[in-house]
Amino acid sequence: MNSHESSSGQLLQNVKYYTIFQLIFVILVVSLSSVGAFFHFLLDHEISIVESWLHNNQWEILIVSKLFSLYLLNRWFKVRLYELKSFKQLVQELVIWPDQKVIIVAIFMIISYVTMGNTIFVRQNVGYWYYQIASYFGLFIFFGIEFIVIAYLDDVLNQKIQPHRLWLGLCYTIIFAVAFRMSVPDYYGLIPYIVLCYLSLIYLSGKSFKSWSNVVCFLVLFVAPMGSLFGLDPVWGDDFSPFRLGKKLNLAFLGVIWMISFFYYTYRDQFISSARKLLR
Repeated sequence: MNSHESSSGQLLQNVKYYTIFQLIFVILVVSLSSVGAFFHFLLDHEISIVESWLHNNQWEILIVSKLFSLYLLNRWFKVRLYELKSFKQLVQELVIWPDQKVIIVAIFMIISYVTMGNTIFVRQNVGYWYYQIASYFGLFIFFGIEFIVIAYLDDVLNQKIQPHRLWLGLCYTIIFAVAFRMSVPDYYGLIPYIVLCYLSLIYLSGKSFKSWSNVVCFLVLFVAPMGSLFGLDPVWGDDFSPFRLGKKLNLAFLGVIWMISFFYYTYRDQFISSARKLLR
């Protein structure tokens, strides 16, 4: 077997386990939602009350499902392998100070959204602080678990052979998008935005998807606050956020912002180096 075939086989193995993780997650979301709805119907609650309960508790259902899916994946590998790093060991190895460029990109993107989206202050939503906090930490934990799983799979499966990062990242993104669409109704039309956020995190996670500090930085500075404060929450939209984007941001706008941001992230060092050479 040549190296290309070995890499392809390793790619399929990573994709298989990531698909299993997402499948367990979707099943758990559907199961927990169904159980909650069932007990409401037993109490003769109207359908509007059931829908309201599911809507208001959706983040809790998603996070519990993610955590339990991660736990089951970890238990599976512990049964199969004698030596396995704990999540704590993995985090200690991978968390370092984030790249300064990630901070600049996150700040640029949030300023672009806020200014070009005609942001409106929503006074009646100021008191929904619980939902704003839940949204912030919901987004952070939701995406954070995704990258714990990805780094975990790399650490367990790819010790000898490293699959092609581009194809692996693309496969992960497609699987994530399908699982997300199956578990979260797209009432607010934010699936393209969420997929772009995920792609950004894949890109920022670097070689072997293990630059966790960059991922955490982007989540803390851009993804989480845009959801909790400015209404780009895929679960609640702008129902509880203190600010709202007055203008819907289309795919063309999203594409331009992302291209500028990651062109800077990728080529800034080369531009600075070239400028220094010219000035000598």
